[in-house]
Amino acid sequence: MKKSQKNKSAEVVKLLSKQKIRSMQELDSYKLSICHPDSAGIDLGSRELYVALNPAIAAELDLPIVHTFSTFTSGLYACRDLLLSCGVTTVSMESTSVYWVNICDVLEASDIKVCLVNPKKFRMVPGRKTDVLDCQWLQTLHLYGLLSGSFHPESQIRKLRSYMRQREKLLQDRTRYVQRMQKALIMMNLMLVNVIDDITGKTGLDIIRAILQGERDPRRLAALRNARIKKSEEEIAAALTGDYKEEQLFLLELNYHTYCFFGQQLEKTDRQITDLLKSFPLKQKVTLGETSTPKKQIKKSSGKNALQTKENLNELLFNIAGVDLSSITGLQTNTILQIIAEVGTDMSKFPSAKHFASYLGFVPHNKITGGVIISSRTDRIKSNAAQAFKKVIPSISQGKSALACFYHRIAAKAGTGKAVVAVCRKLSMTYYNVLTYGKDYVDVGQAVYKKKLEEKEKILLIKLAKKHNMLVVQS
Repeated sequence: MKKSQKNKSAEVVKLLSKQKIRSMQELDSYKLSICHPDSAGIDLGSRELYVALNPAIAAELDLPIVHTFSTFTSGLYACRDLLLSCGVTTVSMESTSVYWVNICDVLEASDIKVCLVNPKKFRMVPGRKTDVLDCQWLQTLHLYGLLSGSFHPESQIRKLRSYMRQREKLLQDRTRYVQRMQKALIMMNLMLVNVIDDITGKTGLDIIRAILQGERDPRRLAALRNARIKKSEEEIAAALTGDYKEEQLFLLELNYHTYCFFGQQLEKTDRQITDLLKSFPLKQKVTLGETSTPKKQIKKSSGKNALQTKENLNELLFNIAGVDLSSITGLQTNTILQIIAEVGTDMSKFPSAKHFASYLGFVPHNKITGGVIISSRTDRIKSNAAQAFKKVIPSISQGKSALACFYHRIAAKAGTGKAVVAVCRKLSMTYYNVLTYGKDYVDVGQAVYKKKLEEKEKILLIKLAKKHNMLVVQS
């Protein structure tokens, strides 16, 4: 009997050695231990906050375990005062909607560490679901260190994020009114969209303004054509011969003024973003005309939807990041600004580039049962930073970079969907490494990529031939 117990004990130690446990005595220390004794849990709501203290602290101070506060400012300060009086140093709460923002700011200002928990990864204790039980369950899990906090950028990045998200919404709203202007023109059989690619360009807006001012002669309207327009004045005049309807002219005027209003709002937002970027701490200092590297000059950003500012935006971003992020294949100024607004420039919160790619949802989430992988899909993460990386894939796939070659190789083997995720993973890891190590990215090109791929295939072929006792003859 003793011999069998000894053998079983040896087997257990052998199995536990993979977890770096060398003896049965160390197994006790491997069990759950209290990681955050001075912790509390908060269940958020639109009207009330439910705060659960550590039962040991509550018993020592002769206080109830669960306390309720209103979401008014006075209630938030009362909650903070209670936590400080109880010696609480860390708090866990769900990142529900925007209800967590105000209480998080109040607690962080008082040096109380906040652990934001993704609601999808938080599981309620079996039984009835109530706010009182939720906050206690949060506190219990946080007490034993079973909750992993979500990424939470610093205050300046949160300000920039708010501006950039509002700017994205303004661009989307403005696009809707462009489509409505197109519809009003088509309803009057003014087929301007067939002769001009963008009706919000100089020629398009000049023609629309002339129509709203009462001009009906198609030749005079066509004379407003810019020299860069490919279509001739005769073709534009033929497209502008239509049936002017009173109701459609009214809708065209209404939608045009709304389009101009959103343009003004974008200008105000762009000025606010520029002022905020100037207040960021600088890692580098260059001026227009200098170069970040001996070979590459920092150019001004361009594009219809680019940030409208008198400053050199690429120069500002270089000073903030300390490295030229535009050296990464496919990343333009607006894309870089959107990524910085979501994750910042401090990559120390992510242990490695793989962790950063996982945060963005570009790695498979394997579900294994019985030794069989039943699912290996990536997580559905609604991240604006992830969307920013995905937006540049079409332009990369049409280029001649090493990433383009990689994209086409994966797309031919696994489909375009997986190829997009694979390229995004490479891009995100490159972004992490460039920011972390402070070196510009250098694209090796398709020729070098294909040559390295051929060398890997040759090595693999030689290994397979050796395994099956075959001889490889090079022609």
